[in-house]
Amino acid sequence: MTPYASATSGLPANQEMIDGYVDGLDLSSPEPSANRSRSYRHGFENGRSDRNHQFIEHADIRRDKADAAMAADAMDAGYGEKP
Repeated sequence: MTPYASATSGLPANQEMIDGYVDGLDLSSPEPSANRSRSYRHGFENGRSDRNHQFIEHADIRRDKADAAMAADAMDAGYGEKP
């Protein structure tokens, strides 16, 4: 089953987001810096909050932020148009 970043957009979570999530579950992993993609940092934050059983925000807000992170990464890579 494909993990989805957002139920509303139907966008699948990209590999960077998944990698960040897995790293976030590992408490020995350092916090990511700006050298990581927005998708990675978003996934890391979710993984870390899941590991620590911390509530960040409602799921619909997190999904919207996942979509925004992936869109920003796509723009940085030269895909898509600026709004």
